Amino acid sequence: MQGGLELFVAAQMPDMRDIRVENLAPISSVGNARQAWGFDVQWRDGSARDRVSCVMLVKAEAGQLETQVRPEFSTVRALWGTGVPVARALWMDARGEAIGNPFFVTERVAGTADMSLLRRPSDDAEARGIALDLANAAARLHQLDWLALGIGDILPATTIDDAAATQVAYWLELFERQRLEPLPVLVFAFGWLRDHPPPTHRVSIVHGDLRFGNLLYDDGRISALLDWEMVHLGDPIEDLAWAYRSLWSLEKFLPVGDFLRRYSDLTGTTVAPAHFLYWRLFNEVKHSIISLTAARSFNDGRTRNIRHADRATTVTTYLSRFMEWLP
Repeated sequence: MQGGLELFVAAQMPDMRDIRVENLAPISSVGNARQAWGFDVQWRDGSARDRVSCVMLVKAEAGQLETQVRPEFSTVRALWGTGVPVARALWMDARGEAIGNPFFVTERVAGTADMSLLRRPSDDAEARGIALDLANAAARLHQLDWLALGIGDILPATTIDDAAATQVAYWLELFERQRLEPLPVLVFAFGWLRDHPPPTHRVSIVHGDLRFGNLLYDDGRISALLDWEMVHLGDPIEDLAWAYRSLWSLEKFLPVGDFLRRYSDLTGTTVAPAHFLYWRLFNEVKHSIISLTAARSFNDGRTRNIRHADRATTVTTYLSRFMEWLP
């Protein structure tokens, strides 16, 4: 891997001399769609030697998502300098020619993604600060002029008239392809979502997996939003509802009402309860399909990741929540 990576980096920096890749090592991560590696690049520019610390995100074997690296890399690159906290995107090998799998490289950002923060007392100031900063980051992301950034050339188009329908159709197609059994409750859930779309007031860049665990934080502030594998154009309220799912919710540090008020103050957008509820319901279905995709990948022998073996069992919990919340 190191030799292939060094040749790849040298090709990206043709004006530099004596390019070396050093300290290549895997980074511990709970992510499933990408395998993270850290490394340093040293080079000589004239008489001066310089270096940069990098993170390489390698497309993993089959698992819980069916995503490519190009939309993720291109979106993160477009967001650099917009005020949305992201790592600086450096290089991409979308065809996997250098090391055998597609990957992209970003500059390393200071901070940690340590999930143990969720076990802190409810009055923890750092946790509350991160929750508020997540609302800040979401507001900034959702207000960007994505057309001016060229995102319309990166991600599939959608409109305010079909934002919800587009997402329902996308996940329904995955469900019908990945399920291992009929799951009639999930069929019903898709029908309900299709028949009750909320009015979308703005099409925005939607992170798609905006939550604690997919961000780096440092001294009570978010230093980078990570894991953009599910980025798309759509209804921004989808992100807000996803951020407060029970598996990773910051509710005990910042009630969801306070989170939404911070977001509304920054965007001028009032989040109607029924609108928020729709996307909460949608996200239980969405996570069900992610789990079914993981289980199918393991069942078909396309991954050896033991964490995917029993993922289908989580669907009962998610659908129970859907039925409990159903108006």
